[in-house]
Amino acid sequence: PSLPIRPAQLLTPKGGDAGALGKYGINVGPMVISWLFRFLNGRVEAMIGKAMAAAFQDQRRREKEDMKRMRKEERAKEKEAKREAKREAKAREAEESSRREAMGETEEDEVTNNNVDATTMSSDVDLDADVTLEDTG
Repeated sequence: PSLPIRPAQLLTPKGGDAGALGKYGINVGPMVISWLFRFLNGRVEAMIGKAMAAAFQDQRRREKEDMKRMRKEERAKEKEAKREAKREAKAREAEESSRREAMGETEEDEVTNNNVDATTMSSDVDLDADVTLEDTG
């Protein structure tokens, strides 16, 4: 498009013929069109950038919520497993105590039995062996 601006015609008092200089001007049509395209391109890129940033933030938020939910479920499973282990331990302890009562043993008997085992084991060790550091080195 041809949209010429002739500065010489703007300088004449009545805006008439400016003579030889009136023929020269600046064609602003291509400048306006290129400016308009640059402006619209900037606007479109900004809108697309905002949309992509919002989508990325939504995706990150969803991933974070999913990770949080998975960690929460994992902690709940671990907690339940711990409770189950405690229940099993209590059941084993109750079974052991009922078995001990059935056999007629008490905890005091069991402690003395363990002490007897420890003393018999220590008597198996030869304390009279003459081992010195010079012999080993």
